Amino acid sequence: GGVRQVVNFTQKELIGVDSTTGKLLWRMPAKSQYEENSVTIVPYKDMLIISREGMGLSAIRVEKEGGQLLPREVWNTKDAQLYLNSPVLQGNTIFGMSAMKKGQFFAIDADTGKTLWQGPGRMGENAAILNLAGKVFLLLTNEANLIVLPTDAKEFAPLVQYTVAKSPTWAHPAVIGNRIL
Repeated sequence: GGVRQVVNFTQKELIGVDSTTGKLLWRMPAKSQYEENSVTIVPYKDMLIISREGMGLSAIRVEKEGGQLLPREVWNTKDAQLYLNSPVLQGNTIFGMSAMKKGQFFAIDADTGKTLWQGPGRMGENAAILNLAGKVFLLLTNEANLIVLPTDAKEFAPLVQYTVAKSPTWAHPAVIGNRIL
């Protein structure tokens, strides 16, 4: 919208705030059942890719109209909805874990919102996703499965999968050299 701003979720809204003055520039509803918006917003070109409970995954563009800034939806897909999972951008593809089907990995074209592929369901409630040098994703589910997936995957076809614990894993992994903590 031509204004440098901070964009973030609050308990019940998605807002844009002037980065210099702190003035509220725009808002849009984002009420969730438990008033928790925990998904990271992904900037892509002149859009913001967001997920709101019950509304799927969307791209919005903030546009100036009549002296006001207004968020406008560019695309929306109901094929994925994020909860406690932040997506990762690789090139023009958004990768993430949808809360649908009790946890389903997906790839979506960030320009159009078209679903490129969806993995099987029942993968878990949550996953931390790391992009390693644009070559592979490390997907760590809360069910202690560490999945290695090529970033250029045309379908959900892991290179390898490991069970890393006998209890749930909620901590985000860290890669240090050739080790994963």
